[in-house]
Amino acid sequence: MIGLTFVTRVWRRLAVGDATPVDALLDTGFVAIDLETTGLDARRDAVVALAAIPFERGIARPGLVTLVHPGRPIPPQSTAIHGIDDAAVGSAPSLAEVLPRFDALCARRFVVGHDVAFDVAVLAHGRTAPAGLAPRLALDTRRLSRASGFRDTRLEELAARLGVSVVGRHSADGDARMAGEVLVALLPILRRGGVRTIGDILRLQGGAPLHD
Repeated sequence: MIGLTFVTRVWRRLAVGDATPVDALLDTGFVAIDLETTGLDARRDAVVALAAIPFERGIARPGLVTLVHPGRPIPPQSTAIHGIDDAAVGSAPSLAEVLPRFDALCARRFVVGHDVAFDVAVLAHGRTAPAGLAPRLALDTRRLSRASGFRDTRLEELAARLGVSVVGRHSADGDARMAGEVLVALLPILRRGGVRTIGDILRLQGGAPLHD
């Protein structure tokens, strides 16, 4: 797993001195993202499904959800997890075709995901052209939940503990929506812990352990 320092190098927007109030995550919104891939090597594996779900005032809105042709066979062990096989992506667009819409949704917005550094790394290695306008920053619901005292930080376990419906697990759409809803549910906990600004939330995230 690639750490969040990789996100810093890719997007170069993680400003721990940012005094923007943390409530901006609700007021101005964010985009929850998730990928399904051919495997777990961010440098070699490819995207087979992608979701970017805007959240406005804590509520999911219609966004981008699409299968993606990976340009290679999908291993059976990956299909066993996300249910996507070669036939499913036969007529799907390539990542290069999908990325302009993805970049437009995420431009200058807060981006949220569960183990988001992996998604960022896969997209970075899969690009054939530079990204457009960068997102403002990337927040990882797994690391923020660890920093908030949760011991089991699997997405479905967090969702259940926080009262978030577990729907569509291991689908890009389902996991993106759950990550966004988990962040919304975590915000009151983070505020009670003294988080007031985006800089606070980034410092908390950066100091969180990488493993449960």
